[in-house]
Parts: sequence; C-alpha cells; structure tokens
Amino acid sequence: EKQLETLAAASQPGTLKASMVLPYFYSSPSLARVDVAIELPSEGFKFEKVKGKQHAEMNVLGIAYRGDGTVAGRFSDALKIDLDDKKAVQAFREEPLHYENQFEVAPGTYNLKVVFGVDSEHFGKLEMPLVVEAWDGKQLGISGVVLTQRFHSVTEVETGLDAELLEGRVPLVSRGFQFFPTGTNRFKTTDNAAMYMEVYAPGLLKDPQAPLGVQFRAVDRKSGKAAQDWMTVNVAQFVRAGNPVVPVALKLPVAVTGAGSFRAEVRAIDSTGTTSATHSADFEVE
Repeated sequence: EKQLETLAAASQPGTLKASMVLPYFYSSPSLARVDVAIELPSEGFKFEKVKGKQHAEMNVLGIAYRGDGTVAGRFSDALKIDLDDKKAVQAFREEPLHYENQFEVAPGTYNLKVVFGVDSEHFGKLEMPLVVEAWDGKQLGISGVVLTQRFHSVTEVETGLDAELLEGRVPLVSRGFQFFPTGTNRFKTTDNAAMYMEVYAPGLLKDPQAPLGVQFRAVDRKSGKAAQDWMTVNVAQFVRAGNPVVPVALKLPVAVTGAGSFRAEVRAIDSTGTTSATHSADFEVE
C-alpha cells in the first residue's frame, strides 16, 4: 500500500489502462457514499502455479484529495484470483475484471487517484475529478446516476447481498432488483440498459401520497441537441412507506438515441413543481 501511495503521488503515468465511473449517493446531508466501479485490465495479472492452482494477485488503492492536497477519503484492496489451469487463465484474459468499492466523503470537490498493479513496473493509474453537490436534507434531492446493463433479481444475488452488507457495502436495490455500476458506460442499441438513482424527498414523511417524479433527457455531447428531450416519469411505485429515500430504476433508451456520444441528465420534481439539482452521466452507444 505504501508503494501504491508513492505511485499515486508521482507523475509517472503507468502502463496498464482501465476505465472508471464514480456515482455517489447521500448517506446524510453531510456525507456521501461514492460507488467506485472500474474495469481492470486482465493482462495486468501475473499468474503462477501455487498449490495446484494458477494464482495471481493485484493491489488497488484509491485516494480522494481535497484542493489543498489533504486526503478526504480512501479505500484499498488486495485482489486474489485462483484458476484451475492455463486454459482458464486464457479465458480470464479475454475480458477486463470488474471491480467495485465504496468510500465516504463530505460534499465538496475532490481529485480521485486510483493506482492498481503488482509492482512499480506493472501498474496503472486513473485520475478523475469528483464533485459531490451540497444537499441540505430539507429540500428535494437526487443522487448521482448509475448507467448499467448489469442487474439481477435479488433472489439471484441474495448470497452476494449478505456478503456486501457484512463488508459494510450498501447494495443498489430497487423493486426486487440489484444494480451494479460498470466501469465503462458503453452500450449497444440492442442492450437492455437501465438507470439507477436515488431521490431524496423529505416531504414524503408528511405526505406519503404526494406526487413525485424523475425527469430525464439524453443530450448529444457533440451537437448539444437533445436526442431524448425531457420526459417525466411518476415514481410512486418506488416509494417505500415511511422512507424519504426513493430508489428509482428506469430504462435507458439506447434504441431511441441510436449510436453516438451522449449525456444522461436526471432531476427530481415534486407536486409543487420544485425540481432538484440536475445530475448527469456520460455514455456511449454503438
């Protein structure tokens, strides 16, 4: 971990490539949980025979820096892979390894650096700005947005859910489905893609039947024009009695947008017409 800290601070770029997304969700008005999703390069794993298995390890370290260079949050992991034989290793190398973690920070502006690898010669580095918008807990709010084609019914992942909870991780679950952020928001027009977000509606505690919606649009990042103009979806079906946090899952209309580079924009709207801040996520459609 100390070696990775040194690499994070150094200007050396690294040799392994990866992609990352950073949606966030409010744990409270003063604290946000950042979900880190990375597609790690499978070629970065060095396999050797250990106790009859093909074994490899990779270390991961993420540090969120404030503007003054101090550390606001961090996470680390030691990934261990054991495969039966070289054929299994060959199959493993055909796809990136999906990795997820979570850490908490206060609302603010940060620079997240993630370093991963096996030594100072075989490592990769990701660097991405992270802006967590302020939310006072009294007004209508909305989380970051997860775009994914990876979701399953909760019954299929119950064991995984238990494991996540034991590790202190909060799963993304809406109406019986768990959603998994992907490290690259790339889709095909034929994909069954979804958006997951959380709406924070304190007004539901006073009036559980108050109308609540999510507005969504998709903007072409090159032309600036709307590929899918603002549409409002009533999210009453996602409301849970006595809970102001509303986990919402909607279809990402990749068939409607067609191929291109887009930005998904979402905001919440209540019965008075008041809207939350607008949060967004970029995505590509092939």
